[in-house]
Amino acid sequence: MEEKMKAKFEVKMTNQDMYHFLMYHSYHGFTGIFSIVAGIALLGYFFWCLGTGREASFLYPFFGVLFLVYQPWTLFISSAKQVTSNPVFRNPIGYELSENGITVSQDGVVNEIGWDGVRRVCEDKRCIFVYTGVKNACIWPKKQLGSQMTQVQQILASCVPSAAGGKKNGRHS
Repeated sequence: MEEKMKAKFEVKMTNQDMYHFLMYHSYHGFTGIFSIVAGIALLGYFFWCLGTGREASFLYPFFGVLFLVYQPWTLFISSAKQVTSNPVFRNPIGYELSENGITVSQDGVVNEIGWDGVRRVCEDKRCIFVYTGVKNACIWPKKQLGSQMTQVQQILASCVPSAAGGKKNGRHS
């Protein structure tokens, strides 16, 4: 990688950014998709029964709404709790991307993550998620990347094989 292939930025985690990550992580897997399909199916079946004159149990809409509302609500509560109670999120986190990997710094503590420690990179219209574990990720809101966003995307594409390959390899646009 060329010397100019560096990016340096800070991220201050917000409740909304954490909630977005938790929703993305939860609903891009089997359980999230299943809960949406099951909730819609239960509500649909209930209304179908009402329309055809069949007896419809109140349990169908109860569980349908539960599937559709409970998880997002608990993720909302969890995101607020994580951001307010976890000392890591009290101050901005500094990131520097280079050919060696990601340097994470906060309050004088510096950690290095080599590119081999990055499991996958996912991107949507609001954030870039750099997974370093099954459930752990660096959350980079695009608004906070500012002018560094294109540089960050180029570095990830050249250093993380899964970042350049599209959905099949872990990047979701």
